Amino acid sequence: MNERLNRRISAVVGVFLVLVAGAIVVLGDGLLETPVLLVQVTLMGVAGVCDIIAATDTRLTARWAWYRWGGLGNILLGLSLPLGFAESGTGRLFVVVVAIGGLSLGLMGVDMLVYHGKYTRDERLDRDGT
Repeated sequence: MNERLNRRISAVVGVFLVLVAGAIVVLGDGLLETPVLLVQVTLMGVAGVCDIIAATDTRLTARWAWYRWGGLGNILLGLSLPLGFAESGTGRLFVVVVAIGGLSLGLMGVDMLVYHGKYTRDERLDRDGT
C-alpha cells in the first residue's frame, strides 16, 4: 500500500469537500430553513476535515491512525450522500441508488475505522504498529 499517495488523495478530497460545503453555506439561500440540507452540508464539511486530518501528521494522527480518520470521513460522506436527494423530490429509485452508493462508501469507512483496512486492502494497515 502506498501510504503517501493515499494521504495526498485524502488531502485533495478533504479540501474539495470543505470548499464545497463552505460555498454552499456562503452562497446557499435558506440553508437554515431546510434542516436536511443543513445536516448534509455539515456531514460533508466534517468529512472533509477528517480527510484533511488523515493527510497530516499531527497529534491527532499520532493518537488515532491516519487511515482511521479517513475511514471516519468516508462514513460521514456516505451518510451525507442520500440526504439531499431524499428531500429534493427526485424519484425513489434514484434515492435508493444514491443510498446504496453511500452505504458502500460507509462500509469501506467502517473497514478502515474498525478493521484497519483488512477487508478493503487485503491486509491490516496496523500491522507495522501504526
